[in-house]
Order: sequence, then C-alpha cells, then structure tokens
Amino acid sequence: MLHDADAAKLRLWLRLSIGANVASGLAVLVLGYGLLIFVVDEPAEVEGVSLSARSDADGDGKSDDPRAEMRAFFTRTAGLLDRAARRHGTNPADVLPTREQIDAAVESRSIHSMESEMVLQKLREGYDYYNLDWPLVMPHQ
Repeated sequence: MLHDADAAKLRLWLRLSIGANVASGLAVLVLGYGLLIFVVDEPAEVEGVSLSARSDADGDGKSDDPRAEMRAFFTRTAGLLDRAARRHGTNPADVLPTREQIDAAVESRSIHSMESEMVLQKLREGYDYYNLDWPLVMPHQ
C-alpha cells in the first residue's frame, strides 16, 4: 500500500518529468525555428546565377552589366552540348553556335535580343537532338 509520503514523492516526480519534457519540447521547437530561419535567410546559390544578377528591385539603384552572366550561361550550356556531341561521335561545330554568334549575343546585353534568340535556338536544337534537359536557370536580362 502507498503511504501519503510515497504518493507525494510520485506526484513530485511526475510533475518534474512532465516539466522536463515540456521544457525539452520547447527547446526543440525554438532550435528548429531558429534553424528554419537560418536556412530560409541564406541566399540561394544556383549554378550559373550570381547574386549580382538581381534586378534593381533590390533597391541599390545600380544596373549590373549582364554580359558576364550571359557569357557564363552560353559557355556552360554550349559546353554540355559539346560533350554530348563528342560522346556521340558528332562534330560539335555542327550543333553549336559559332564563337562570333555567342559574342554578338553577349554584346547585345539582352537574352531577348535577335542575336541571343539565334544562339538559344541553335542550342535548343542541339539539346533536343541529343535529348538533353534544357537548363532551368537562364539570365533574366
């Protein structure tokens, strides 16, 4: 049979264990929330897209020169196509835009210019021919 002193001790231990569980649960929630904030606040890094590629909506008032980002995109995209052509025993010059076409597209400073559209069309045709996935991230200019 349980005496009053033993029952009081059990109630005390029960309260302490519940309190400890609640405290540890709150600590886990706070740490989880802190981790979530840390992860969400980190800038996303996507291959080929620099943080300098952000628009003027960032409030800095500066307009970044898109040529470096465009050249990196065209070079990376053409590089993948070049490797696919070589793997298939095809002359890469048959499926790649010329260096002059890429230079003209980059100098246009717009991914929507006629020069850029010609380069993109040539690259897309090659990607379709070799059944490659088209890059999801493109320069926004």
